[in-house]
Amino acid sequence: MQLSINHVALIISKEECLDFYKLLGFREVSRQFRKDKNDYLIMMENKTAVLEVFLKDDAPLRLCKPEAYGCRHIAFDVDNVDEVLEVLKDYEAQPIRFTESGRRFVFVNDSDNQPVEFLEKIK
Repeated sequence: MQLSINHVALIISKEECLDFYKLLGFREVSRQFRKDKNDYLIMMENKTAVLEVFLKDDAPLRLCKPEAYGCRHIAFDVDNVDEVLEVLKDYEAQPIRFTESGRRFVFVNDSDNQPVEFLEKIK
């Protein structure tokens, strides 16, 4: 069986949180208000990934510490971590670190303070 990721689903608290992902090249392709859930379902995509974004201002906060079971974070392969940090300079970033194989990576918190990882491709 061969699998590939179809999309990643996120819950955000406010419209402005979409700006973080727009800076990464995602564009909104559809938006639907779901009356029964009292939220918006927003589909965003770039050249290689699809995000299913739920805009729900009354969702409970996600626990970060201690970490809980479930999805921990999303990660994107990038050509250059420094370029990402420049584009996202208004967001909180952790120091650049290295994987065991020597790849540089960094976590940047989105507008809801959720960690997003950027992993530099091997050159």
